Amino acid sequence: MDAVAEIKRRIEIADYVGRSVTLRKSGRNFRGLCPFHTEKTPSFYVFTDRGTWRCFGSCGEGGDLFSFVQKRENVEFPEALRLLAREAGVELSARGAERRGRAELLGGIVSAAVDFYQQALAGEGGAAAREYLAATRGLSAETVAQFRLGWAPDEWRALHDHLIGRGYRAEDAVAAGVLAAGEGGGAPYDRFRGRVVIPIADERGRCVGLGGRILGSGEPKYLNSPQTELFDKGRTLYGLDATGPAARESGEIVVVEGYLDVIGPWQAGFRNLAATMGTSLTEGHAAVLRRFARRIVLAMDPDSAGLAAAERAGGLFLDLSSPGAMGASQRSAEAVAARAELDLRVAPLPAGMDPDDLARTAPDAWREAIARAAPFAQFLVDRLLPAERPESPAEAFRILERRLAPVLREVRNPIERAALVQRIARRLGVAERVIGERLRAGQRAMARPVAKAEPARATAEERLLATLLRHPDLRADLRAYPLPGLFPDALQRAIAERWLHDELDAAGEDAGESDPVGDRVRQLRDRREPLLSATDARRRALDLMEYLLRERLIQHHSAGAEGLAEAERELGAPRVLEAAYQAWLGESPSAEMLELAHAAIEQLQLGLSIHRRERAAS
Repeated sequence: MDAVAEIKRRIEIADYVGRSVTLRKSGRNFRGLCPFHTEKTPSFYVFTDRGTWRCFGSCGEGGDLFSFVQKRENVEFPEALRLLAREAGVELSARGAERRGRAELLGGIVSAAVDFYQQALAGEGGAAAREYLAATRGLSAETVAQFRLGWAPDEWRALHDHLIGRGYRAEDAVAAGVLAAGEGGGAPYDRFRGRVVIPIADERGRCVGLGGRILGSGEPKYLNSPQTELFDKGRTLYGLDATGPAARESGEIVVVEGYLDVIGPWQAGFRNLAATMGTSLTEGHAAVLRRFARRIVLAMDPDSAGLAAAERAGGLFLDLSSPGAMGASQRSAEAVAARAELDLRVAPLPAGMDPDDLARTAPDAWREAIARAAPFAQFLVDRLLPAERPESPAEAFRILERRLAPVLREVRNPIERAALVQRIARRLGVAERVIGERLRAGQRAMARPVAKAEPARATAEERLLATLLRHPDLRADLRAYPLPGLFPDALQRAIAERWLHDELDAAGEDAGESDPVGDRVRQLRDRREPLLSATDARRRALDLMEYLLRERLIQHHSAGAEGLAEAERELGAPRVLEAAYQAWLGESPSAEMLELAHAAIEQLQLGLSIHRRERAAS
């Protein structure tokens, strides 16, 4: 944090932003055209006194110097810190420099492997792979070069010997994911053999991993680099380095399953796609996508095998195994989409056509499929609705309650829910009013057992701790949150601290009756708690944390309101209001009124924050 403060001290935000944005003075601030969306009227402001920027136009982006670099360069905070530190001449920690050096080493190894495989594709041994790419996949030489496709010879140590000859160590190549460790301590060998190689780059174009498609028979058909220090499958999306600019310009990214579903459409002129590479679409992916576009369209192959793969590819968002699972998917999708401010949609493709086939052979049909992509909840509802109208009201109600209700109850937007109810009413032949009554009755029935399962005397803090203790896997997700600070009780805070650092057992959980932390942990673990999946446990923990934060704001607001009310009684409300108004405009009220003015402004901001949180929770 000292480095961050020093960088901000050395680099004036208006000067830095002004290199890429034409800024004009506007009062104490600067104004210009937003660099992150197309506009004719300037709505982008730089506030030099605060060191921040904000677009008041359609994109609504804002932040400080670091967030500007993150947004402009498509990087995470550590990389923005590195870039700005270099410019400001600020030395970062030795540990950070060591990590960067390690990342550069491993990235160099992956890049060297990419070069080797490209040369192998162009050589005599790559003839069959060239034929496959040109004749079978229909890829031009320009497309092959654009995506740096290559060929891994069907040999055990071709790449190994090449890298050793370049001065790299085998253990580093294993860490980079391009070699595999030999069993039983044997010599490392080439991970990719007899495969067309697809380099995987991060959104800035730095090679972080490889994918390989078998040529001929063999399993697995596709092979990816393992998770490494460079390659995080939960955050990396294939193709964004090439397709990011088009995605940002269009405001839309189409998410597909595999490499060739990006490459084929690219060649056909559709350049706003990215692929999950067979993994779940995670919150990490959503955060990366948000930097490029807000409208995210999942494009899937609807045949049985392809749809199963698509369901896995949308793991976080999409589980179609049962109505209950689909309801959980809708809840998860809403939470993630809201957190990343995404408009999440689904575009099922014509039967037997994957994105590569459709975009290249029927481009108009591809455009129509993407343009008509349904909102996520509507896609789920349409899958659950019967093809024909039910023969009787009783059958219609069974479909509503057993299949549709789990999804509808998770749709929080009342306008979207009303549209879905209308859609369902037309298909089932049931009045919208009756559907609404049935849903409300079902919600009341579901609420009763929940009230019994959660004892009334249990506080939110106790419920949160009990959830954490039963789900230690949440530790990695919650490390970034100020978790211990949520607990005013010192004992609860100690439990949270030890849980975060995985020190409960070592710190006295089993040390006997004299250990109050261990005693309280045992009591919390003995509480009767609902059995939750990992996804539901994470949601419950985040909801409880949000509740505690909101309660803290309310407490802060109430305490401040009391002091402000006393001052208004002594001095008169008009004087306090006038002082607050002057301070809000940037003027300076008298010294005796300045503190009250700031208190009044703080009360307004706290009230707005509480209101926003309450609306989000409702």
